Amino acid sequence: MEIRQQIREWLYLRPRVRSVWALNLVHEFRLIMEALEGGNYNRVTLDTEFMLDIDMQDVPERHPRFVTPEDRYHTIRMKTDNGIIRQLGLTLSADDGSVLVWEFNFTLRRHNNFIPLYSPFNFSPLYTPAETEEFLGMQLEPIDSNLFSRLLLSSGLLHNNRITWILFHGAYDIVFFIKLATFWGPLPHSLLEFKSLIMTYLGECILDVKYIISFTPNLYGGLEEVAAALSIERVVGRAHRAGSDSLLTWYTYRRMADIYFPLDGGMRHAGVIYGIDHI
Repeated sequence: MEIRQQIREWLYLRPRVRSVWALNLVHEFRLIMEALEGGNYNRVTLDTEFMLDIDMQDVPERHPRFVTPEDRYHTIRMKTDNGIIRQLGLTLSADDGSVLVWEFNFTLRRHNNFIPLYSPFNFSPLYTPAETEEFLGMQLEPIDSNLFSRLLLSSGLLHNNRITWILFHGAYDIVFFIKLATFWGPLPHSLLEFKSLIMTYLGECILDVKYIISFTPNLYGGLEEVAAALSIERVVGRAHRAGSDSLLTWYTYRRMADIYFPLDGGMRHAGVIYGIDHI
């Protein structure tokens, strides 16, 4: 089926997450390229699910009162040096409200020496045992990160000054995304150099909802709490699945912007990444 026809038919459906594995990776990037070429999908919401090396959980940290953005970046860089990305979620959204959602799967199983950041003491698997066995039975191969990086560079997502990037508490999301954009190369040692990489690949228009809610009178907490406060429901999927979380982040941002930042959508607070620049 023609790519444009697929996108048109997709938009008539209730929002759903397109699950991407090695088998359909190239095809799905063709869909992304086609969507971006029209110029309508100029907002991209990013979420990642990942694991960090257990041995790096005890990286010494100073009291938050005395920690600088440089310190926070240094800690995250150390923790992610040997980290594993499990999923990446992307939601493309247009001015007319239409959304396209992808969930890229990089690994199926838990690695023995790694834990998910969101649940360091009570492991909550990304996939249930039944889902894992189903995926394996379907012979779904996880995505090769090098191939993903090559396709990402030619997709139109990077070096595109028309795109506004949207995150929620995006420090680790942005770090892992930059690692993918640079073929999993080592991160720069200084925050200034890292910021330069972000500018090169993503530009200036980065909105972190977790940071922006600090300028509202009554929004606080994690993604689920903020979404609930704004009467936003999870349309598809479940928590800690990157595609579903990216879509929930987009709907949460849109409602917040409509209510509290009707003039500029919060752009006056762009460029600050929660967890690095601010906590």
